Amino acid sequence: MNILIIGATGQLGFTIVRKLSEHKTSHSIFAGHRRTSNIKPLEKLPNVNFRLVDLLDSKTFGTGLEEIDIIVTTATTATPSQKGDNLNKTDESGTMALIDAAKASGIKQFIYVSALPFSKWENTVPLSRAKRRVENHLKRSGLPYTIIQPTAFMEVYFPFFGTTVPLRGAEVNTVSRPFKFSNDFFAGIKNDIEQKETFNVIGKGDRKNAFVSIENVADFCIASMDNPKAINRVIEIGGPEGLSPLDIKKIFEQLYGKPLKVKSTPPFVIRLMSKILPLFNPAAGNIMALNYAVANNDAIPKDMQKTAKEFNIKLIHPEEFLRQKFELEA
Repeated sequence: MNILIIGATGQLGFTIVRKLSEHKTSHSIFAGHRRTSNIKPLEKLPNVNFRLVDLLDSKTFGTGLEEIDIIVTTATTATPSQKGDNLNKTDESGTMALIDAAKASGIKQFIYVSALPFSKWENTVPLSRAKRRVENHLKRSGLPYTIIQPTAFMEVYFPFFGTTVPLRGAEVNTVSRPFKFSNDFFAGIKNDIEQKETFNVIGKGDRKNAFVSIENVADFCIASMDNPKAINRVIEIGGPEGLSPLDIKKIFEQLYGKPLKVKSTPPFVIRLMSKILPLFNPAAGNIMALNYAVANNDAIPKDMQKTAKEFNIKLIHPEEFLRQKFELEA
């Protein structure tokens, strides 16, 4: 079985490749990357092959998909990494073209990492609109598919509370990407918990989210491979418990052994930025729309414990995740 992971230089794609490479398996692992991608972290892993596959260049699909049985795509440009990246061209049109090429190549299973829908603000988030369109295209393609819909990633969401602790031990970039808007914003808040004893939230910080670790998202992708239970199925996934940002604040307070002050950004400010920024920076506008939607929706997958048991996966709790990060040296 030949498995191709598209977006292998991102943290989720890299984690899938790493987990596959660490286990004895008869599968052959192919890391899909672009010409401009940094593949050095992948080159350190055992038993990994490489394929040039660029969602902005359909000409790479021919040789890129040769003799491949399963495709897993984790690629997204929610935070762009190079000129030309955008949700319409890369996440939407590029992924749809990849699906069409996979169908023509006789791929046996197409695993697409999407995102859990927002019940109320779905149509206001460009990333969500792109994800839904790709999901529908995949369902209509005739390919055996698996759609993974995770909640917000701990490794990506938690740093914006004002800390670099969740980034400890990361082998590839998570929050830090070649995107000035996001980098500048994070640079201004990344030490707020440690240095200012403040915890950043949007609004009241009381909406529940079953935050999930990238490790678990990778686990579900791997468990779905060549698994009849996962074929032609949409799988909602998240962590073991729905927690609000204020609940996460309590975990940080326990770990630091001190109280933290809440610094709240009014939701209307984020909402306004999501409307204004797209005029000159669509990617930044998407990030603001995404932040607003997360702050104003509960995101708890249905039957999460049942799904985890079905796929034999031990879910990582935010407290366990953060304790492990605290044990690592800064």
